[in-house]
Amino acid sequence: MVAPHTILDALDASTRTLASLGSVIAAAIAVAAIAVVVTALGVRRPRPLKMAIGALVVSLALGEVLLVWFHLRLWQLAEVIDPLTGASAGTFAVPLWIESEKLYVWALILAVIALVARRKGDELRPLLGTAAAALAIGALVWGRPFADPLPDFLGGYRAYLAAWTSGDTGMAMGLAQGLAASRQYYYNTWYMWAHPPLLFLSYGAFVASFFGSILMLFHRRSSYEQVAYRWARLGYLPLTLGMVVGIPWAIIAWQGESWWWSGKVNMSIMMWLLYTAYLHARLYLRRPGMWRVVAALAVLSFVALVLTYVTTYVIPGAHSVV
Repeated sequence: MVAPHTILDALDASTRTLASLGSVIAAAIAVAAIAVVVTALGVRRPRPLKMAIGALVVSLALGEVLLVWFHLRLWQLAEVIDPLTGASAGTFAVPLWIESEKLYVWALILAVIALVARRKGDELRPLLGTAAAALAIGALVWGRPFADPLPDFLGGYRAYLAAWTSGDTGMAMGLAQGLAASRQYYYNTWYMWAHPPLLFLSYGAFVASFFGSILMLFHRRSSYEQVAYRWARLGYLPLTLGMVVGIPWAIIAWQGESWWWSGKVNMSIMMWLLYTAYLHARLYLRRPGMWRVVAALAVLSFVALVLTYVTTYVIPGAHSVV
């Protein structure tokens, strides 16, 4: 059985390595993000902007590789052990898109979308690139995935190791039981490896759809509406699948809780209904004035998306972090 102080020392060493290498990558991300914004505002030729977005994608991808390494270290080190019997409940397979890494993954997905956008890409790319740059900066400033990784998980796990090291067996056992439950129903469940990335992929596509709708409203061109529709259609499929796979998990993990009244759950359903209404309304796009209804639904759907994300942090509930 590995001594708790040995695990803690190895964990601290890995965290320091992440912070050291991450500071270099964070600087590269910040420079690339600034370059994207500057070129989006000041350069009309598409090539410099595409190069700046490419640099942002590369720097974000390098940071993601570093985070993958850190999560692999957690999988090797973070083990739940019964302080009395020495029996192990296993290690943690912490997903790559929780806590401090949410905005980071969303920024990476959106930057890739900005880079690969083709149809009307020259018009969409400045908006998508700027949004990706803003998310990347927000991820570094508020999320701090390199400087302060997974604060909730590591805080709880370090508290467990500290209680074990101090000889407080009762507290250590209580914390171990809580960690074991979190491991089974949250960190190591297949759901957490499928549900969030599907939703973040849909969010990235919906951002592109939103910008297409905005361009359509300003320029009154059907081509922009078609771009908005294509991205919305792409985002609708992972959104629906991500919500569907969450239902059986919620029934098991939140047994005994009224999770269906959660603000986040209800806002997600509202967002899905609005995007469903938007896609359905397009069937009648040729009717007089219908394009205004479709555009209004597109914008309203995106507002619901933003509120769905914000609800996690401002409205209490089973799905919230407040």
